[in-house]
Amino acid sequence: MLLSYIYLMDKNKLFLGLMTAAMGLFLLISPDAFISFFVIILGVAAVIDGIFILAATRDLIIDPQYKLIVTVRGILSVLIGFLAVALPKLVASVAWSAMAYALAIYLIVSASLQIYTITKLHRNGIMVRQSMIEVASSVILAIVLFIIPSETIGIFIIRIFGAVLLVAGIAISVIQWKNRPEAAVANTVETNENEEN
Repeated sequence: MLLSYIYLMDKNKLFLGLMTAAMGLFLLISPDAFISFFVIILGVAAVIDGIFILAATRDLIIDPQYKLIVTVRGILSVLIGFLAVALPKLVASVAWSAMAYALAIYLIVSASLQIYTITKLHRNGIMVRQSMIEVASSVILAIVLFIIPSETIGIFIIRIFGAVLLVAGIAISVIQWKNRPEAAVANTVETNENEEN
């Protein structure tokens, strides 16, 4: 009976609720592990972004200064991303906090360089909306990275966020359970009766 209810519910929303609750519980129990995980994810993203910059963005326009800035930004992104993933595993755990601050500084520098490239692209008639979104995202992530390694404010914010996710995940799961289609069970019973007749 329980398995039938779960099958009839919106499994995607139920899975979302359970995963959200699990993530919230993880943030509440182990905020330090979340910081490590967050730094690794950003490091991997920085490596991918750097490779993309060097492979696809560098040759958008023919301008020596533009190419130099983009090349520097791409190489810097790959190096910082690699260090964010590899260095904390080789050094002490305190390196997580150091890499978080290093990533924050890199994001600020990268955003500054990207503002220069945006002006160059705009002058050449190339759409820059995506690049502007990337600059805003870099600044926001930098602010987050400056805050979360803190032993007081950062941990407190992570745990507050975890509590919100936990409550939201439980609420989504409960709503899905309350809204399960009861009529489907009755239809199954009627179908079995008709087959017997």
